[in-house]
Amino acid sequence: MRAMAGRLLPLDALRGLAVLFMLEVHLGYWWAIELPEGDPLVALGTAFGGMAAPLFFTLAGAGLSLSKGSRPKDFLRWSMARGAVLLAAGFVFTLLTSAVYGPWGWGVLQSLGLSVMLCAAAMALGTGPALRAGMGIALMALAPLLRWAMGVPELLYSDQLMSVASFADCDQQALLSGFFPLVPWTGFMLLGTAAGELIMAMPATGGRQKGPVVTALLIPAILIAAGGALAARRDPLVFFPPSMAFSFLTCGISLGALILFCAGGQNRSFMKALGPIAPLGRLSLTAFVAHHFLGYSLASAAGLLHSFDLPAALAMVLLAWAIALIASFLWARADYRFSLEWAVRALERQSSK
Repeated sequence: MRAMAGRLLPLDALRGLAVLFMLEVHLGYWWAIELPEGDPLVALGTAFGGMAAPLFFTLAGAGLSLSKGSRPKDFLRWSMARGAVLLAAGFVFTLLTSAVYGPWGWGVLQSLGLSVMLCAAAMALGTGPALRAGMGIALMALAPLLRWAMGVPELLYSDQLMSVASFADCDQQALLSGFFPLVPWTGFMLLGTAAGELIMAMPATGGRQKGPVVTALLIPAILIAAGGALAARRDPLVFFPPSMAFSFLTCGISLGALILFCAGGQNRSFMKALGPIAPLGRLSLTAFVAHHFLGYSLASAAGLLHSFDLPAALAMVLLAWAIALIASFLWARADYRFSLEWAVRALERQSSK
């Protein structure tokens, strides 16, 4: 248990990094007057921002594996409760932010919640990590074929999401055509569960034995190579909905980062370096909701959306990063009390009784 608990800091730090990427891409898009195509800064920001969701889903999968190891008796009940709370929170959030997603839009929280439930069920049925990894890769590969068969557009925008007029019409968005459809995003989480089990099997040797780490990096390396090859053959790196090249490439990078961060978890200097961003990872849900209301809704009410040139927008993003890191550090000292994560844990306890 101590070794397992010691590996939580790298996961929290990676999640904190994903929060910074999320803030950068969303706030930059909302606040900048324009994002010129071909601008190196815009291209770099888009690349980093595009890694936020892959990291969140992959880390959620690894977290499921850690939870199963620490609470095997009530793992399924706890995971179903957690997934249900996230799913419900997602629908509440999209209703409150209908200007972005539409009243029945299928967003990241719904996808995370239902994916947690599906992956936990697969784990409870006894599927091994190799089978789950294969299932995850299959979902990524099948997604564009299914979209083509059903005539789903390859580029989605908020006006298309807002055209969904009822809960009954949400099913296609949830499966294939929302901002975060289950196919392929559940595949990221399935691969994360497999990586989590590999991480738990690594010996705590302070990095002296590199064999297990190298073996664990084979799947990420294959995914990165496959994604790069597809991109070179002009499969576009499209996020909405994810192309096969995007899925393979970003999932491979996320898995590789997860394994390397956890492998370095026995190094004191490395762990010390992760310290400043780990608390932000513990507040990822709070940061997600807060930045939508403060960075979009409040900015919209103040007439500040798309009002700043690129350097000013970048400066504001950096200021938002500093505020988020300082706030998470102070909140950690109060044990994250009254954060959304604190509320979710309370709801989980009630739901799993």
